[in-house]
Amino acid sequence: MTVSPLRLFIIIASSIFYIPSTLCFSCCNNDCFCRLREEVIRKCRGVPFIAVCLGHRVQQEKDRSKWTAILHEENWDSIDHLIGALRLSYAQLDSHLKPCFAYCSIVPQNYLFEEEWLIQHWMALGFVQPNPSTDETIEDIGGSYFRSLVGRSFFQRARVDRSGERHSYSLSEMMKDLAMHISAEDCKCCTIKGPYNIPEKVRYLTVVFNMHSSQDMFEVISGGQHLHALIVVDGSERFGLKIPTDIGKRFIRLRALDLSNFCVTELPESIGELKHLRCLQLQNTKIKRLPESTCDLYSLQTLGLTNCYDLEELPNQLKNLLKLRHIDLAMTRDPLHNVCRLGYMPKGIGLLTDLQTLSRFVIGERSSGSVYTHRGGMEELADLNSLRGKLLISNLHLVKDVQEAAKAHLSSKHFLQNLELSWNNNNVNEEKAVQTSHHLKTPTIVKGLTSKSKQFFHKLEPSSSRSSNQQSEKILLECLKAPTGIKELLLSGYPGTACPSWLGSAEYMNLVTVCLYDFPGCDVLPPLGLLPVLENLHLKGWDRLISMNCSEFCGSSSRDNELHEASFKSLKKLHLERMDRLTRWDGDERCCLPSLVELVLENCCKLEQVTHSLPSLTKITVEGSLDFCGLRNFPSLKHVNVNASGEWIWGSWPSLSSSISITLCKLPTVHVPSRLGGFHTALQCLEISNCEQLVSVPDDWPPCNLSHFSVRHCPKLRELPRGIQRLKALEDMEVIACEQLTHFPEMSGLASLIRLEIAECGSIQSLPRGLPSSLQFLSINKCPRLAQSCMNAGSEDQVKMKKIFSVWIDGHEANSNHFPNPPSSIRTF
Repeated sequence: MTVSPLRLFIIIASSIFYIPSTLCFSCCNNDCFCRLREEVIRKCRGVPFIAVCLGHRVQQEKDRSKWTAILHEENWDSIDHLIGALRLSYAQLDSHLKPCFAYCSIVPQNYLFEEEWLIQHWMALGFVQPNPSTDETIEDIGGSYFRSLVGRSFFQRARVDRSGERHSYSLSEMMKDLAMHISAEDCKCCTIKGPYNIPEKVRYLTVVFNMHSSQDMFEVISGGQHLHALIVVDGSERFGLKIPTDIGKRFIRLRALDLSNFCVTELPESIGELKHLRCLQLQNTKIKRLPESTCDLYSLQTLGLTNCYDLEELPNQLKNLLKLRHIDLAMTRDPLHNVCRLGYMPKGIGLLTDLQTLSRFVIGERSSGSVYTHRGGMEELADLNSLRGKLLISNLHLVKDVQEAAKAHLSSKHFLQNLELSWNNNNVNEEKAVQTSHHLKTPTIVKGLTSKSKQFFHKLEPSSSRSSNQQSEKILLECLKAPTGIKELLLSGYPGTACPSWLGSAEYMNLVTVCLYDFPGCDVLPPLGLLPVLENLHLKGWDRLISMNCSEFCGSSSRDNELHEASFKSLKKLHLERMDRLTRWDGDERCCLPSLVELVLENCCKLEQVTHSLPSLTKITVEGSLDFCGLRNFPSLKHVNVNASGEWIWGSWPSLSSSISITLCKLPTVHVPSRLGGFHTALQCLEISNCEQLVSVPDDWPPCNLSHFSVRHCPKLRELPRGIQRLKALEDMEVIACEQLTHFPEMSGLASLIRLEIAECGSIQSLPRGLPSSLQFLSINKCPRLAQSCMNAGSEDQVKMKKIFSVWIDGHEANSNHFPNPPSSIRTF
């Protein structure tokens, strides 16, 4: 499906207007000021700093004619004048920030970058200076540099990833020009289409290789002996990149080398000759193993291997790189399971005590045989107490000695923010997990355990019975006690039958998110209600759990009544998934979930009802719960999503009268009951999708205040309700993949309609009658009959189409006279 980028384009441009309007227009309510909007946006050229300058310039002027005069000064249209204004801001920067910004001229236009990536480059090039008078790490100091530049609008925040943690940034066109102007001959970002000799004065180079094949890219560039930083950028990840065997001699002074996003499968041994190299980025490559000569890079600080799914092993002598601070092995695709081929960590990695980042620690198969002597166990983590950010320990089912787990000293990793522990990677069944646990050895003394944990050792019998091994599994997890300062905790595939004592302890004062996946042997939940700031809880795959008992779940069985009221006081989102046997979730005054905003019930096939009152609940999702009886009247409920469930939703329909958004997906409904009309005057968004049996919808059903209406993938739907024509507030309408739909009802009454999208409706032959004059955007995709009618010269549909601001047919704009070119595609380092 292709949609027009127009709306996002306008939103981005319009947001620039907010800055001068807050500075100088906020005290005025005259509508005529809005007419200056497009002029302000054009003058600002997408740079917030220029918007600030404009705002301050006219802040004291209330005479509109003077505002217009300021906007029409020739200087605002002069690139040199704008660069001069930006140079003034650059001149006011502290001296340590100036080279950091100038270096950014190597970032190609329309590319995004992350804070950590840029700071690691700054570190490699010596731009970040440590402060011996403080305890701040060099990364902390670099972070303060970065935030200073963001605060002064030199960088712009562009987007956030799904987790909400990783932000991407960009340079506006004007800021890019400023950086290039300042860096002069030191930095260069160039597109190469043929032989290229690197100028001798260039120290930092980005090569955008725009050719059909990049196999021989290094053969067409020469003269790199003086380079300190080399970044190679390709227009496509499908190209392979052949690294020259003499790379160590050709770029002998390199401090930063970035070969990310290419199909690089190996590095030559000569990589070890880059003695000054401090940052090596190989993210999103096909690298399988690093040459042993990599361990000769004694100055190396950063080794970026994010999303290197084909990586099989790390060099055995990695322990020699004592200056290493970052080994990034994160996986953005299915990060929990070990989808990469990395099978173990090299022995001695625990000697790298300066490590700040070790995002993945893989436990490998080990035995007494000499073939495994180069593999490190969990004891390697013992002294890595400077680790920050995220740590995933995978393959815990291979740990055969509880004492080995205790040696990891996880509770001493005080700077970790996110800890993930995974017992198996391929959904190993319970029987296999228990079988593995028979090999666990329980020592008589284990250092580092809590007093409660030590009690379990005295209870264990020397037999290899099932119950004994299950206790051993619990002791193993007791040994892996998370540091009390973490914010996120994820446990997956735990084969034991009881949770450890620390899970749910009130001492975790910063723990915001807890995810417990695939606990096939546990039938009692830990006392998570005792976590004082817990906001997000996701429980999945608790096969033996039948009832969620508040006395255990809320941790109220051993606490007085006053503290009972505080259980889950901060919980905002609760997600229950694949709880196959869960039938009851009883609520009482001790577990009222006062702050719960979102509830997701996914594939809890036997759960019939939610008895909690949930006073703050605003969003609920029920998916794959065929035995669900219905929803009660939650006073704050605004958003309802029902997916692959029974027809209970129609019985609960009256209780949803305060909802503003309802999504219905994969319902078995054939005819929407006609008795539903007249409710839901508050409803603004209604989406119906993948209801394969749906034939009809009552004419009077659509609520009168709808602003968004979407019908998707309903192949048997014959017609839309005629009541659509009275929806005077409707702004956005989508009809997609409704093959039997042959026509639209009259639309002359849709006085507010702005956007209409029609896709994959092969039986529709013409546009709706009475299209309102308010319609600005029309998208038609994979509707051959309708598209033909619109393109026929002089046809009625073509006449209608010409009155619309922007029309897109099969991904191409049909009337481009009204609309500027959409923004170029954006890529990320």
